[in-house]
Formats: sequence, C-alpha cells, structure tokens
Amino acid sequence: MDKKIAIIAVAVVAIVIIAAFAVTMLNNDSDDDTIYWLAVPPVNQKDQIAQGLIDGGVSWEPYCSDSILSGDAHALMWSGEFWPNHPCCVVAVNADFAEDNPVLVARTIAAHMEATDWILDTIENKDTNAENYTNLLQMGAAFSGRNTTVVAASLEHMTLLYEMNEQFKNYLVNFTKDFIDLNQTSNSKVTQRGYSSVEDFVDTFVNDSYMTAAATLSKTDTIVGTVRLGYLNGDLHQFARVVATNVTMWDGTAYEGKNLFTQYGVQITSPSPYANGPAVMLAFDTDAIDMGYLGSPPAIVKHLNVNTPNSDIRIVAQANVEGSAIIVNADILTIEDLGGKTLGTPGPASIQHLMLLALADEYGLKIKLSGT
Repeated sequence: MDKKIAIIAVAVVAIVIIAAFAVTMLNNDSDDDTIYWLAVPPVNQKDQIAQGLIDGGVSWEPYCSDSILSGDAHALMWSGEFWPNHPCCVVAVNADFAEDNPVLVARTIAAHMEATDWILDTIENKDTNAENYTNLLQMGAAFSGRNTTVVAASLEHMTLLYEMNEQFKNYLVNFTKDFIDLNQTSNSKVTQRGYSSVEDFVDTFVNDSYMTAAATLSKTDTIVGTVRLGYLNGDLHQFARVVATNVTMWDGTAYEGKNLFTQYGVQITSPSPYANGPAVMLAFDTDAIDMGYLGSPPAIVKHLNVNTPNSDIRIVAQANVEGSAIIVNADILTIEDLGGKTLGTPGPASIQHLMLLALADEYGLKIKLSGT
C-alpha cells in the first residue's frame, strides 16, 4: 500500500510539473508576439526604465535624447526611420475663434513662423554665430529642464518647420485611416462630423489661409487681442513657442521688453503646460484655450470622436516633423525582442502610441494593455 501511494504521489507530482511547464510554454509563446504597454508620461520614462519598472518607452524630444545620453537606454527605432518626414506637432485653433478673429490668429502664426525661421537660421549658422546658438540651447534647457547637451542632441533628431504641403496632408489621411483600422475611430465618426470621406476631412481640417495672411503682416505697437495658447510640458518639438515667448533675446534692440507674439500685437496667456496632446484637446473642449500646440494624431482622433463645438478645430501650421523614438534597455536589440516586454507610451491617441501600434502591426506583433 505504501509503495502504491508513493508511485501515485510521484505520478501526481510529474503531472503537475508537466502541466506547469505546458502553461509556461503557452505563456511564453503568447509573450513572443505581444508587446504590453502602460501610460507613462515621457518625463518619467527614463527613470522607470532605469528602475526596471518598464523595458522601454516611446517618447518625444528631449526625453529620447535624455534617456540615451544618460546611458539607461538606447534608441531601437527613430520615428523618421519608420515614417520618413512624418508630421508630428502642429498649431491648432478653435474653428469659431478663428472665424471671429482671423487677424489675431494670423498674427499668432506670424510669430510662430518668425520664431521657426530664427531657430533654423541659428542652427545653420551655429559656427559663425555661436552667441545665438548658445542662447537657443539655453532657452531649450530652461524650458525642458534638461541640459544644453541634451537640447543639442534633440535638435539633430527633428526638423522644425511651419509649411503644410501635400505630403503633410497625405500623412494625415494615412494617420486617420490607420486609426480607423486600429479601431481608435471609425468611418461613421468621420460621417457624423459632416465629412464625406477621410480625404474631405483632411482638406477641411487643414487650413493654410491664416499662414498665407501671416506672411503679409508687419509688426505693430498695438495689441490686437489676447490668445489663450496651450502647449505641452517640456516638448522641444514646440521650440518655436519657446522662442516666440522669449523677451531677453531682444535686449538692446528696438523691440526690447517685447517677445515675438507681442511684436505682432498678440497678448499670450497660457494655462499650465499639458502632459500630452489628448490633454490639450480636452482643454479645447472645455474652452480653456483658443489655440494650442499638440501632436497631429490626438488632434485628429479627438476632433472626430468627441464631436463637440469646442473640439471643432483646424490645423493652421506645422511645428515639426519626426523627433520621436522607441527607447529601450540594453537587453532589447531588435523589434522582435519586444515580445513579452512592457513599454511606456504617452497614451492612446498620441503619435508615439500610434507609432507603436503601427510598428507592431508591421512586424506581426500584438499590443495589449499591461495587466489586462
């Protein structure tokens, strides 16, 4: 009897071990094609990677370069490698506000354009005009809370611009269709907003008339009006706003004491900076801002999905292209290595999250919210 019991016990243990092994193998097979994600603000991704709380993240500049230069992470893929010259941040305006205040919107865009041109000229001539370049880096460091080395590296991974061409529109069409395919929005949402197609939506959504008007404007000593302008916390994609609000760069000139917005007759007020694009869209919807800097994907998705008067916005200028990356710990060397790993993203509707979704689809991987 004791011998039989012993044999049975051994058999039971063997079955349990085999079953546990089988479950482990099934989980590993499942993990091999699944990337898990968590909503982690880019500002926190570097520390969470260093602490082993996440395996990587998808973020924007300067957070990508900051993580890389710290030695805690490396870039697995830059967004420009996946989507060459893709639009990222834009300037948007509430449609009713723009209709009621066309000159004020154009003057705001004029300041954005001049600030962008100054940045591009400063970068191009950094060797011959080191003072301006140093000033630019210091402005970026003060705004982002990162050192000037990180700011300089960030400028190498993004392009600042304001023009909106056909490639820009085509990307927005593709982004919208991607969101539809990924069930982030739908064709019915497009129709409910009053558009006949995705292409019709983008043609209406992008309005370059204010930029055309801005190019004809001169500076003024008169304040035309006030704009409540939203922007993202520490986001160097929106560097033009940082420069346009700077006063000290005009010391010793005829515009001393005035920033670029003021020079064009615009009084800017801003709420506290927002964590991501969806938060900027919520600010539009709750009538906290008139204009805002944000990523093009949240502008698209929230405009279509929320469908309220205040979320009826128009894109009136670009801010940058490229400048985001998947940053990961040293153990991850290929896209395939992401299987079973957890990445932080700014959250659904951000361009960084869309990149992760599209990349996973391209490589035959699944995306799943961690813990679900």
